[in-house]
Amino acid sequence: MDKSPKMNEKKKTLALKIVYFASLREALKTSDENIELGININIAQLKQQLIEKHGEQHFPSNILCAVNHEIANDSTQLNDNDEVAFYPPVTGG
Repeated sequence: MDKSPKMNEKKKTLALKIVYFASLREALKTSDENIELGININIAQLKQQLIEKHGEQHFPSNILCAVNHEIANDSTQLNDNDEVAFYPPVTGG
């Protein structure tokens, strides 16, 4: 049985697929991206990382978010290989 150190080490990052919809997709000029972040991260921390990368104007406090096709909030913990989708707020009359 292979007991190499790699097999015994815990993964120290999460691989996430980030998906953008509607005007957010147009503004960022991409429909999705794959990123790796540290473990024990929640939506609020992910949004902060995305704000640093893309700018605060793209991630207002009322942006909608889903994890693996289920609505999520800022305290939702993320797991390896999660798909996180962001939907800009909808306006209308």
